[in-house]
Parts: sequence; structure tokens; C-alpha cells
Amino acid sequence: MYKWLISMSLLCAVASGQTAYTWVDEDGLTHYSDRPFPGADEVELALAQGFSVPVPATRARREAAEDADSADGYTAFNILQPGQQETLWNVAGNVEVALQLTPGLLPGHHLDVYLDGALTNRRTGSQFVLTDVVRGQHTLQAVVLDTFGTEILRSLPVTFMVQQTSIQNPNNPNGRVRRNNSNAP
Repeated sequence: MYKWLISMSLLCAVASGQTAYTWVDEDGLTHYSDRPFPGADEVELALAQGFSVPVPATRARREAAEDADSADGYTAFNILQPGQQETLWNVAGNVEVALQLTPGLLPGHHLDVYLDGALTNRRTGSQFVLTDVVRGQHTLQAVVLDTFGTEILRSLPVTFMVQQTSIQNPNNPNGRVRRNNSNAP
């Protein structure tokens, strides 16, 4: 356990490119620290490997990069309805869906909507109704595609539940089934 903690400490120190200290105590245990200790040896740790993004050399190249970014310039894409972990009661298989897409769907783009990993159909609007959704737990996700069918953006998945009330379900949120109980006040 201690060796694992020591290794993790060293990895953290390596990632931040700092100086570490090591020493052996009177019991023969090797210690590592980011703080100096009397009699400790200083160990210089190298920086973690990384990369830098090249900066466009000319203004024209920079503007071209900005234009390319603005073509796919969606700033928000979320499923607003149904809500995450929402339970829908007595919807008769119809689930209303509302998507937030900022800015709105660009010309030539369309939406693919996936229910439980299966494509339901292509959409061009941000509000619609899914039909024939059976009771149980479901996952909904939407994808923005360009004119060539290339995925541009994918929403986070939303998990929701569909429930139907029955006489055997005493936890009916839309009204309780009252039973004649002689012990009840």
C-alpha cells in the first residue's frame, strides 16, 4: 500500500515538473517527499511530455480557421425534455422531446435521434414526440449531422423511465387505489 502511495506521489510530482526529495530512515525505509528533509537527496523531476498548438502565421490563415470554426459553431446542444432520471407516468407510449441547439440548426444540417442506441429517424426540428415507447428505462441521445452525413456534435445521453399505473401498483403517483380496510380510521 505504501509503495503504491509513494509511486502515485512521484507521478504527481513528475506531472507538475517539481523537485522531490528522497532519504532512507534508520529502519531502512525509503521515503519520498516534495518538501526538504534533513539528510535528504534532491531529485529533479522532468516535466511531463506535452504538445503545443501551432499558431497561424498570417492573418488570412487565422481568419480561415475562424470561418471553419463558425461553420460548425454550435455553442450548446442539450436534451431539455425528458429530464435526466425523470420518470414519466401514463404517457401511453408517447414521449415529448425538446432539444436545445444554439444557434438553431444550420441550413443543410439535420438531427439523428437515438432511443436506446437505435436510430429513430432523422429530424430537422428541435421539438417532437417519440411514439411507441414502452415502459421501462430508456436512454435518449441526439446527433447533429452536416449535409454529407458527417457527425458534427453529439448531445450527452439522458436516461429516463416510463411507468404505467396499475391496480397492483400501490405507489401510483396519479391517485391512490383505495381499499376497504376495516382497521382504517
